Amino acid sequence: MKKVILLLVATISFVQFSWAGFPIGYGRWMLVPGYNYYNAKGYWDKYSNYSAYPAGNFSSHYFSLYGGYGLSRNLNFMFNLPVVIQDDNNTSNTNKTYLTGGLGDAMIGLSYYFNDFDALNHVSLTGSLIIPLYSNRGKPYPNIGYQAAGAEVKLGFSGSATGGFRNPYYDIEFGVRQYFATDGPTQIFGSATGGVPLDDYWKISGTISGVNSFSAAATSTTQVFYNYNKSFDYVRAAFNIGRTINENTSIWGGLYADVYGTSVGRGSGISISAVFKF
Repeated sequence: MKKVILLLVATISFVQFSWAGFPIGYGRWMLVPGYNYYNAKGYWDKYSNYSAYPAGNFSSHYFSLYGGYGLSRNLNFMFNLPVVIQDDNNTSNTNKTYLTGGLGDAMIGLSYYFNDFDALNHVSLTGSLIIPLYSNRGKPYPNIGYQAAGAEVKLGFSGSATGGFRNPYYDIEFGVRQYFATDGPTQIFGSATGGVPLDDYWKISGTISGVNSFSAAATSTTQVFYNYNKSFDYVRAAFNIGRTINENTSIWGGLYADVYGTSVGRGSGISISAVFKF
């Protein structure tokens, strides 16, 4: 049976941080340590028909340190450093379990905010580099990622309202990501987050996100990371709840699930993160 699970879904576009679209402030830091657990027991084929794996499941533990520094009032330096542990016991006719882990694809970039829009709403443009911090050569299946450098550009719209129920906020972004390998892939992605404070301490938010990935080759047979399907798409829904500790610290937890896809695994998971500003 041909594998169509896309393990990389567990390492990209995991959970949309609802605070990511706002300026940090000149000379200030923001650090967001986080953990995501993802589990898939089946997959969608190229016609979006769902099938369970013949045996076992795929799971991923994704640890990340996301953050940024305010270079000026309108310019942020942003970064993300992930560690990935993947466990694939989706095997037929065997009892083997495949486990791998290590550093993932780091990202560094700059976000510029066009604050002339108005005081409460922001338009941002972010450019980032993707830097693989691992090698798939000689490593057991499953591989951590594409083992290819890349670049990403995204446009964001974020802000809050002074009216309505306790000043709701939003964060919308879309962009394109290109991996510099012979067969790419090229990925178009987007997300929309809406949230509202319940009181002075608690907030809730919901996110819909998606990725459309396409490549000259449906599977990367010419690369060392042969087990990845590079042509796929999926849509993911997430619900998050946050607790403000003080003006510089908050903690978040959430649930998310894949709701649509083609040529990709279907899974769900939980997320935990904290936000520190100083």
